[in-house]
Amino acid sequence: MYVANTINHKQFPEPGVIVLKGGDHLFFNEDIRSFYHHVLRAWNPPPKQIALYMGCSHHKPFSRSFLHMKLMRMLVKHGLDRIVQQFIVSEPLTICPRELEKTFPAANYDFPPQHLGSVGRKEFILRLRTFLEKHLDHYMFHVGFMPNHHKQIFIEASKGLAEIEYVSYNLYYLPQLLRLLKKLKTKCEERSC
Repeated sequence: MYVANTINHKQFPEPGVIVLKGGDHLFFNEDIRSFYHHVLRAWNPPPKQIALYMGCSHHKPFSRSFLHMKLMRMLVKHGLDRIVQQFIVSEPLTICPRELEKTFPAANYDFPPQHLGSVGRKEFILRLRTFLEKHLDHYMFHVGFMPNHHKQIFIEASKGLAEIEYVSYNLYYLPQLLRLLKKLKTKCEERSC
């Protein structure tokens, strides 16, 4: 389990209690950096075939957001949760596996996207690219479901690394996302034969 460096684990705030606020400087916060390095180096992804990269939410944990809740229920209802690894693309965390969304600092920060400056954007792209270089091969397929802000950063970070299929980040596009994921599930099953 992930444990942050600068705060005693007995003093972790409850998920949803915001203790880190700001802009680009949060990319260099010790707990944020420690979280990123844990995901990069120590986190062991479950054996799943499809990586789904989603936009973050101002709700913490992310699963409290209406769109995240709907998406998670959809994956379970259609048996896709067993093959789809959910990642949340976020400043300043860079990337957060769904399994870690309730840990500190993933569940305890506020970084409005409009506060992202040039220094943070550069760091975001660099860290995301590093993550993708290390973890892309764990998955047969990659799907992006994120707002344009994160999509543009993701496109830059993944340039030349992998083919990503994108679905517009909107509640009304969940059926389109479901069709795509079902199609990819069928392809995964065909490759397993």
